[in-house]
Amino acid sequence: MSELEQDSTERNEELLGKIKWLMVLRLLFATFLLVATVVVQARAYPSFSNTSLASLYILTGVIYFLTLCYALLLDRIKKYIFFAYVQLVFDVLFVTALIYVTGGIESIFSFMYILTIINAAIMLYRRGGLLIASASSIGYGSLLDLQYFGIIHPYYIRASELMTYTIGYYFYTLLMNIAAFYLVAFLSSYLAEELRRSGVKLKAKQYDLDQLELLNRNIVQSINTGLITLNNQLEISYINPAVEQISGFVYRDLEGIHIGDIFPKIVPYLSISDRGGDNDDMPQPQKGIDVDFDRRDGTRLHLGFSQSILKDPGGDEIGLILIFQDLTEFRQMQEQVRRMDRLAVAGELAAGIAHEIKNPLASLSGSIQMLRDEVDFGPMQQRLMDITMREAERLNALVNEFLLFARPERAVDRSVEVNEVIEDTLEMLKNSPELSRPIRIEKTLSKNLWVHIDSQRLQQVIWNLVLNAVQEMKNSGRLSVATAIRTKRGSGDAPRDYARDRQEKLAEISISDTGPGILPENQGKVFDPFFTTKDQGTGLGLTIVHRIVENYDGKIFLDSDGRSGTTFTLHFPLAEEDPQDRPQ
Repeated sequence: MSELEQDSTERNEELLGKIKWLMVLRLLFATFLLVATVVVQARAYPSFSNTSLASLYILTGVIYFLTLCYALLLDRIKKYIFFAYVQLVFDVLFVTALIYVTGGIESIFSFMYILTIINAAIMLYRRGGLLIASASSIGYGSLLDLQYFGIIHPYYIRASELMTYTIGYYFYTLLMNIAAFYLVAFLSSYLAEELRRSGVKLKAKQYDLDQLELLNRNIVQSINTGLITLNNQLEISYINPAVEQISGFVYRDLEGIHIGDIFPKIVPYLSISDRGGDNDDMPQPQKGIDVDFDRRDGTRLHLGFSQSILKDPGGDEIGLILIFQDLTEFRQMQEQVRRMDRLAVAGELAAGIAHEIKNPLASLSGSIQMLRDEVDFGPMQQRLMDITMREAERLNALVNEFLLFARPERAVDRSVEVNEVIEDTLEMLKNSPELSRPIRIEKTLSKNLWVHIDSQRLQQVIWNLVLNAVQEMKNSGRLSVATAIRTKRGSGDAPRDYARDRQEKLAEISISDTGPGILPENQGKVFDPFFTTKDQGTGLGLTIVHRIVENYDGKIFLDSDGRSGTTFTLHFPLAEEDPQDRPQ
């Protein structure tokens, strides 16, 4: 429906409502006239003839009959303006007849014309008011003319009581009434049109207000920022959907409870002294507050809060508004940037040192090898030569690690079946001297798990992680390796991201041990170059793992409570099976 059609429909509905009210008022007047006629007849006033009283009964019956007809035609007639004019014209005729049977020029019911004109002005505005005023003037003027020339005589006046009036009195009475008719028509139509214009403006303002309220509601409902309103007792009165998504709680669980029951670390910042001055025109946001928060599912998040005063329209404080965002990914990115900065500096240093050492070291190793092959040393000298060669090889391996850390190269990669690499790596571990302790290996592997990576790089990553896990378990323990397919939502870094739309399949590799765990203060440093808690460690193993994983668009996560056990989780984009590896 177009805007024009909708406006026409609304006007028709408005006019229909006015017509119904006119019919109700007409019935009320007819009932009043009927009761008054009965009272006059009962008291037998000598001024009223039986003919006059009978005429009043007939007029009353006609009103009831016409109103009934109007009611029956109401649902069938679509031209409400024409219908309104018909009723108003009949009302003018009825008033004229009523004045005729109640005394003509002496009738007290001439004011009924004014009521009819007011009804016309309300229903049909200026044009309708002026037309009905004209009809009333014609009807009243014709009645007085006929009475003056003696063509008709009022019913209720007996012949003996008939009074004669001068032409001047007739003219004066008619002129005053006609002037009153048009004046009432003009004023009432003016007021009706002003009321209509005010109604249109009010409706437009109300529509704008509704649209603004709807826009505000949609904004509050759609933003990814959490919004909470609190009353003066710090009890939750409203939350938007983002709060449910971030916290894991639903509104019915939070309504009316104290904010400290959900965000206990934020309460110390919500004291009255922190709410700002009472004379501020607008609530001012408070300084940012960063707190840790444990979701309902156990995920640890880092939230950034700000607060402002909630005021009612009168300017009185009625509570607080809390706005917060999930800064977990932002903090992770900050930490990653800091780590990359440290890696860049250390990488440049490592690359320079490695190149300066590698060439002399190769010459040294070659010379020692030649001496050992050509000179016949004694047992003591041979032992020293073996120590020298072994340490030279260890130093060469360390230099190679420096170079891999400093300038990781993306080798030729293809789709690799993760479980095959894990099986090969664990077989190497079983034959390694590091597995001399009674350590149980458990595997939970998902089938057909393919990632796009160089197989040697993936094996290097898994080897470093399982080797670290074994070394952490001093006497005995359990090494658990699991693979699975996970769904990543959105672009978040966390393994258990939430409330996103875009989904992506990930290959997950988790390696867990039952060792003593990693202290919380060390967990942010484990991927830093040269950080180690081992006596013989270089501090580059996990750094190289981190570089390789990120070089293939992967993510690595650490989970440890610092008391028992550590889990490293790897996420890689899931790849299709390599056609070269499919059976022919």
